[in-house]
Amino acid sequence: MTTAVLNKQFTPSTFRSTSEDVLKKGLGAMTIACEQLTKQNNQLNKDINNLKQKLRSAEEKLIINSEEKE
Repeated sequence: MTTAVLNKQFTPSTFRSTSEDVLKKGLGAMTIACEQLTKQNNQLNKDINNLKQKLRSAEEKLIINSEEKE
């Protein structure tokens, strides 16, 4: 076997990919990452809104309790 044949057989597919294939795979990975970050951001925004509501509720209870003590 020639060296070229041996190199082709034992070279990982990553190194045999065309630049277009590498860019497509990279774009696909970035798309998945972006989608996951968007989902996480939406969940964090929901959590923030829930915490704001709990804070408002606790503040109202505190005001009511302080008024009752007076």
